[in-house]
Amino acid sequence: MKYATLAVRTAAVPLVVALIAPGAAKAEGTTPSYVGMTEQDVGVMDRARPAYDAKGIPLGGFRLFPALNTSASFDDNVFKTADALSDWFFTISPAARLKSQWGRHFLELYSGLNYYNYQTYTKENLTDWNIGTDGKLDISRSANMSANVFYGQMHELWSAPNNVAGYQAAPNRYFQTHVDVSSVYQPNRLGFGLGGVFDNYNWTTTPVSGGGVFYNDDRDNNEFQAYAKAYYDFSPGYSGYLKVSYDERDFNLYTDRSGLHRSSHGYRVDAGVNLQISHLISGEVYVGYMQQNFAASLADVSGIDFGAQLDWYVSPVLTAHLSGSRSLDNVVLSGVSVADNKNVTFSADYEFRPNVIVQGRVAYTNTRYVGSGRTDDYPSVGIGVMYLVNRYVSLNVNYNYSERSTDTPALAYTDNTVSIGLALHI
Repeated sequence: MKYATLAVRTAAVPLVVALIAPGAAKAEGTTPSYVGMTEQDVGVMDRARPAYDAKGIPLGGFRLFPALNTSASFDDNVFKTADALSDWFFTISPAARLKSQWGRHFLELYSGLNYYNYQTYTKENLTDWNIGTDGKLDISRSANMSANVFYGQMHELWSAPNNVAGYQAAPNRYFQTHVDVSSVYQPNRLGFGLGGVFDNYNWTTTPVSGGGVFYNDDRDNNEFQAYAKAYYDFSPGYSGYLKVSYDERDFNLYTDRSGLHRSSHGYRVDAGVNLQISHLISGEVYVGYMQQNFAASLADVSGIDFGAQLDWYVSPVLTAHLSGSRSLDNVVLSGVSVADNKNVTFSADYEFRPNVIVQGRVAYTNTRYVGSGRTDDYPSVGIGVMYLVNRYVSLNVNYNYSERSTDTPALAYTDNTVSIGLALHI
């Protein structure tokens, strides 16, 4: 979904990372862990930098990592419309992470918020926040369980199809409760995994230009995904797997604002491989089949499912990333069952100097609104520079270009955003 969510596990993202699309960001815990790793197998953004990394505050068996990110930005198309309106805005993002320092098991508590302050369009001022915890229980050398839980309030980006620019006086907002759990058992080369994800979305009313509000109760829903996975390690650095997933989406109201019943259910069957090609490329690639079934008045979705996250360690100072996936986003557009997204992102991190990092990204998303003739394309490009002053301070400058080209010309737009930020951390 095209929501402005706070990053899970990090709560408030350093502003330089904001230029990289969520699909391109490397998730925590995905650093290669194969036998025979060298320094070149560690990406630029994953490498330890003792002179610049935050040390945290020791608290018994835990360590506290407080941070404060601030930025000043100029957006030449705040509302993402054909008739662009520009504005300056400031962002203030405090965050804190309390991480265990145990030899076994892991527990983390995190919280953060993003406060946006616009200079002209003050109705855009808002605060996103979340609080959560995650952890891992090492049952034995061959079995473990992991969980992540958070709750927070976020907003929907103006580029999302559910927004009505000009009619709305502010972005759509919602509360989200998220729970995901997983377990792995691998006594030898053959392993098994089970997991599930639950999300509850509770949408609030949206103010209307000229006064009044409109209600989003028809968007309140629960989403549940469960999966079973079997995998086999062919050799160090190579494993294949088969994954079967079930997806159910239940809306609180039987019909939405267009009189449509939007609850659905579906499944995905995927075969994939986790790999390391020499000391150059590592990651995951999968392909399979997916199906999502809707009520009779809405069109079903089926076809090829795919995903990839590959990291190319070009040199100790240059890491490239390639990612792509297919996803289905809920919408409340009349006659449309779902937004079918196919996206691909290429990004790179270059360590110009030990304390100067340049990042770039090129991304493309194709969105088909199933049940209508509408198709949107979202190309984007971003570049940023991070300057690590010391272990307490870093500076960053970012530029991002994005656009929506569509067969509905009135909804097309282009957008340029430039920002400069200061990050403080202990």
